[in-house]
Parts: sequence; C-alpha cells; structure tokens
Amino acid sequence: MQWKKMIFWLIGIIVGVGGLTASVVFATLIFLEKDKSLNTDNDKPAVSAAATKSDSDSDSEEMSTEAVNEPVDKSIVTLADGSSGHDFISKWHDFYNDTLGWGRLETTDYAKQQEAAESILSQAENIVIDDSNIASDLEHIKEAAKLVAAADNRDAMRSLHRYFHDLDIYFNGYDYNQTFGVTEFVGED
Repeated sequence: MQWKKMIFWLIGIIVGVGGLTASVVFATLIFLEKDKSLNTDNDKPAVSAAATKSDSDSDSEEMSTEAVNEPVDKSIVTLADGSSGHDFISKWHDFYNDTLGWGRLETTDYAKQQEAAESILSQAENIVIDDSNIASDLEHIKEAAKLVAAADNRDAMRSLHRYFHDLDIYFNGYDYNQTFGVTEFVGED
C-alpha cells in the first residue's frame, strides 16, 4: 500500500513540475514576442494600389524614401463646409496612427473604425478638388472607407492609413520623407 502512495506522489510531482515548466516557457515566449511587429502579409487587398505597393514577404511595412514636398496651396482641396483639405488629411492620418499604427491593426476596435469610415465618406461628399491625382486618391480612400463601413476589413483599414499617411506627407509637407508610395499625388510639379 505504501508503494501506491509513493507512485501517486511521484506522478503528481512530475505533472506539477511539467505544468510549471510549460507555464514559464509559454509566458517567456509571449513576453519575448510582444515587441515584434505584426505580420503584414495580405492575401485580400482592400485597394489594389495600396496592396501592390506592400512588401508581403517581410514582417514590417517597407517605406519609400522620396523627397519631402512643401505644403500645397489650401485651395487645391476644400471640403463642402469650407474647411481645408489640409486639416481633413492631417486629422485622419493622426487618427489612423493612433488606432492602427505600431502594430495595432489586428487589435483595433472595429466600431471606432466603422464610425471613422462613415465620417470620412460623409466629409468626402461635395468636396472640391483641383488636382486630378488627389481626386483619384480620394476615390481610393472612399472605396476603402466603404469596405470598412460595411464590414470589419483590416486590409481596407491598412489602405486608409497608408493613403492618409502619404497624402499628409505630400500635401502638408512633413519634415521626413518616408511614404508607402500608394498615392498618385506626389506633390506639385
């Protein structure tokens, strides 16, 4: 009878130590992986222009290093309420940096993204654009916004972020030059 108790205790100790070891290994792996960026592989691009510019073989989004432009004239893009296109582009770029940037694409709150997409579509109505390239880029933005408004489409969210990022740099004249290269508008000639 004594040997049965010893076997029972031995099995219990082995299972306990094994469980503890597995927990420590699992926790360590999670801790080491938390600072790595999300994989940006994309099989279903929301906007083909944005998707074809992405580097699907890497774990991080590669950016081109084209020259920075001076801010364009405010009259090139005017919203229906008379507000500046500069503010529109900058506001949405900031929003997407805050909600999608730095690895937050897969964990972002869809309800906020849906609300933002609907707001973009509303603001884009009756917008006055005096540049055919920006008009084309806005059509791509509206296409992606419609996809996000209709469903939880992370590819379209990524596309929106990339378009607003690049337009903000080219349109508002940033002091750095990293773009995704997705926009037709690349500054004034």
